[in-house]
Amino acid sequence: MEGGRRWKQRRIDEVEARKGEGKTLPPNLSIFQSSNLFYSVSNIGELYVPVECRDAVFARARVKLFAHQDLRHLNRIFTHIRHGGVAVVEGHWEQITGVMDYIQRHKQDLVQQSQRETKPRDRSASRGRSTSRALQEALARLMCWADADGILQVEPLPTLPYLLELAGEPPGANDGKPFLLSLTKIQQIQNALSDTYPIHALDASLVASENVLAPRSQETIACFQEALQYVRQDAPATVADIGCGSGCLTLLARQELGGQIEIYASDLLPEAVATTKLNLQRLLSDPDAVHVMPPGDLFDPFPPHRFDAIIFNAPWVVARVRNRAELAIHDEKQETVKRFFAQVSDFLKPDGTILLGYADASGPKAIDNLEAIITGAGFKVETLFKRRVATHRSKRKWEQIRVYVLRRV
Repeated sequence: MEGGRRWKQRRIDEVEARKGEGKTLPPNLSIFQSSNLFYSVSNIGELYVPVECRDAVFARARVKLFAHQDLRHLNRIFTHIRHGGVAVVEGHWEQITGVMDYIQRHKQDLVQQSQRETKPRDRSASRGRSTSRALQEALARLMCWADADGILQVEPLPTLPYLLELAGEPPGANDGKPFLLSLTKIQQIQNALSDTYPIHALDASLVASENVLAPRSQETIACFQEALQYVRQDAPATVADIGCGSGCLTLLARQELGGQIEIYASDLLPEAVATTKLNLQRLLSDPDAVHVMPPGDLFDPFPPHRFDAIIFNAPWVVARVRNRAELAIHDEKQETVKRFFAQVSDFLKPDGTILLGYADASGPKAIDNLEAIITGAGFKVETLFKRRVATHRSKRKWEQIRVYVLRRV
């Protein structure tokens, strides 16, 4: 737990530093803007409040537990939520989802209640609020709770390991205490994990949780497979997968380079790190053979170690990141790629290799800039594996997937 406290304090310090410099907070840092982390609920005790729940929990501080037999009184729970309260539910899953269904059936009452509670001068603005937004806000105040080990207090018990991380929270954020999650978030995680993605190169299927880039591109995976087979002749002993996402390339590296290699993997998003762990457990007899590091930016989570090979499937769309799901895809002004090459020499052996994935989705200028960054960092393209794939964009029918094999000049 001490590690979790240090992680949080480091992130809080970074947030304050960026605020002081007038910089925009990226999605991974905005999680610590609130100083409120815990809330005490009668009959449960102190609970950790994840980021997405904080506005609802701390806005009016009316949090009430509805457990087991209480779940029969749907109107009582609905009234509590309609008046701005947070309902923490515990009991049979079917009854809990029944509460959600009840709220959805009575969504029009949510808007009417909001208009009654609004001051007369603000009613015109309140009337313009959509029913869907009112429903979304009400459902955000319907929450379940899990114990310190992430076990939801519902029956039957769903299989959701790494629940707090899948919700986007860093490991240890709850400091060994129970925590809250909205029912909506739990269902989103369940729905995301219910889909599987067949990977031809692995002859297996993977899962990808919410906000994690799903391994849909067989062409990208095929290019990386060829690149890994190419560097296999160098017998790399240690490999790092930067931005591991679903863990697809981590698994591919282990398959193509042999089970004796030492692999490290991490990602900026806690939900991606958790997804990698899930897929390793699903497909490997010894998942602990892969060192899955805590979440963090680029090389931050990795030990001071030099690797024989570093894998990085870089974000390839030159555009602003608008949400967590776009972190794996969008890279405004190619800043992430620039930071990668500014740091990579400290983690790569002198004769080591970089396997860099990219696509020309943002046009030839982005590719020219990328290759200038590579040259400027002191690397050369030893070989290139590529595929042409169809796009769904009207102005551009095709784009090229690329995997560069890079070595120092």
